Amino acid sequence: MKLIFTTIAALVFSANISAQCNPSTDKMMVMGDSWAFFSWSGNSYNENLDRFGFSDYKCYSTAGLAVNGTEASDYFTDAPRVQELTDYINSNPDLKIVHFSLGGNDLLRTWNNSMNSAQVNGVLDAVMVDIKAGIDEVLAINPDLQILLSGYDIPNFSETVGALPALLQSQHPFFSTWDNMGQPNPTEINTMLTTGTQRFIDSTNTWPNVHFVNNIGLMQNTYGNASSSFGTYAAGTAPVPGGFIDKPSPTEALNFAGNDSFHLNDDSYELFIKRHFEEFYWAYFRDADQTFSADITANNGWVTTTATNTTSVKVGNHSSEAHSSILSFNTVSMPNLEKASKGSIFIKRSSLNGTNLIDQDLTVSVAVNHFGDSEAIELMDLTDAGDATAVSCIYGVVEEDGDWLRIDLDDALLPFMNRYGTTQFKLSFESVTDADRYFEFSNNPDDIYLDLNLVEDLLSVEDEILTDVTIYPNPVNSELTIKGIDENSEVKIIDLNGRVVAQQNSGANTIDVSNLVNGMYMISIKTNNQIITKKFSKI
Repeated sequence: MKLIFTTIAALVFSANISAQCNPSTDKMMVMGDSWAFFSWSGNSYNENLDRFGFSDYKCYSTAGLAVNGTEASDYFTDAPRVQELTDYINSNPDLKIVHFSLGGNDLLRTWNNSMNSAQVNGVLDAVMVDIKAGIDEVLAINPDLQILLSGYDIPNFSETVGALPALLQSQHPFFSTWDNMGQPNPTEINTMLTTGTQRFIDSTNTWPNVHFVNNIGLMQNTYGNASSSFGTYAAGTAPVPGGFIDKPSPTEALNFAGNDSFHLNDDSYELFIKRHFEEFYWAYFRDADQTFSADITANNGWVTTTATNTTSVKVGNHSSEAHSSILSFNTVSMPNLEKASKGSIFIKRSSLNGTNLIDQDLTVSVAVNHFGDSEAIELMDLTDAGDATAVSCIYGVVEEDGDWLRIDLDDALLPFMNRYGTTQFKLSFESVTDADRYFEFSNNPDDIYLDLNLVEDLLSVEDEILTDVTIYPNPVNSELTIKGIDENSEVKIIDLNGRVVAQQNSGANTIDVSNLVNGMYMISIKTNNQIITKKFSKI
């Protein structure tokens, strides 16, 4: 079996495509209660879509769909609201997911700390019935939608209401809610929230198209608490999910300058939704058939005319010298009978010098196996054209360190994903001439990903059907003969880790393999505007 590329695809290809070239499209919507309202009105969803490299995806909601005070039991009894929801879903076929925030008000207005376990279960049973009925109404409009039931984080009634002088407590807007629950302490209400959240988890595990992210304790973990009557703790110490069940969320996380008992402030909601992206939305929107982390850091870095470096991935212009970056991925696990139909690279920003480059054209080159003489970063990589080159669309705002840049690979690059070893990419902002304007990205394999969508490769059939190039003997001990190549052919021997262990460019019809360790290898033959890859065994 082998890779065969047509004459056009094998030639170095260039295209002129502007940077963020897709129009913005609504892919998600928000509906539900006050947690939906505050998180939507603070733009938490679109900010995180931008942060994770999906600036061409947008989130939609209105004051009629995200409503303060609404419950799961009454949300769908409002006919105008249901009509608005129905009309929007029916008119937006690109919509993929609904962020569904309901159930919190039902619990706050029904539960009391005097209830026994049977009564608590009765409350939860009723809430789950109402939530499921609402989910079914949404899916009845479009059964292909996905639903994310968002959940909540730990409240703080004890310090926002309970710590006030008695004469002022009744003036607090959440006093009646707290009082009707029996004025529970943090352990009591957090135990109820944890029990309700577990019911959310158990239910969504059995409901088709429905997902859940448990964020309990996120605010405690994010802010810590340096001064609290319930005990101090440092940021990063509270477990997520879970939190400290005997402590409230810190007032620093809460709305209205820390006086809101239940709602977060804008920054906290942005972090709350960010974790939904980290745990679910990012992978969901990427929707890849196969994902590859970057190869070892020594095979990723930047190159100029005079220097190479592997401590970071730098693209742009530094000290009036153009910097291109090399990214390496071991793509040997690609299925033999499939090829890439779509590809994207995601890479995390570590710093920016000068003005943002997101509006600049990014040139991407690809090389089967590697640029230059080896996978290591070399000066010759800068001028090596590789196997194809194209300007590719880029997405994300990349405004802050930690933001992700998404690079959608041009179709001309896709045939060169190497299922027998390493695939290398070279990134260049060729039009940037400013003396010091560049992105610096993390050179951590967990911060660089290649996503591929795959389809059946109709060209992956037996070699003899498509070419006269043959190799023998196989298995081989010392000298491998190659039949059917011309004098300009390039031959490389590649081990199963994607490393080039032998090569020749003379067009000779034999290659010495006697020094190779016994085992399986690939031979990559570039001839007649084709790249042909075959397996052989060294004995």
